[in-house]
Amino acid sequence: MSGQQERDRGMAIVETYAKSSQKFSANRAIKKCVIKNGPWETWTTDEVHIELKKMGVKLDNARLLGPLMKRAQKAGMIEPVVCGSCNRQETRLSKRKERHAGPQYLWRSTPEYYHQYWEHDENVDAFYTEEWPYVPDPELGGEG
Repeated sequence: MSGQQERDRGMAIVETYAKSSQKFSANRAIKKCVIKNGPWETWTTDEVHIELKKMGVKLDNARLLGPLMKRAQKAGMIEPVVCGSCNRQETRLSKRKERHAGPQYLWRSTPEYYHQYWEHDENVDAFYTEEWPYVPDPELGGEG
């Protein structure tokens, strides 16, 4: 099995055995990061953990964010920040103690998703009042 296949298998296992409540919370935190950080800003899963902490959620397995970020990428919500000279995804050292300054991939919100979200006035009002009604995201695996 190739390294990429092993990675994909590991991510599938993590996602399969994660609690649905944790997947829901993590997806919501990812979406919050997407709409808080414009396409001109870069961010890592450190920011997702900050949103989770605000929600009072601590993931049983932080590796759950890997497959969920890939799912958000496939849904067109985020894109990797790629170095123009070496064509590899850029990284930044983690600020979280438990990560011991390990490298984390940089992401950015896609302009299409970001602007599509902010074009709707009801989203702006809900965002600033923190009254986010739950709407399952089919693009993140919700039942819609």
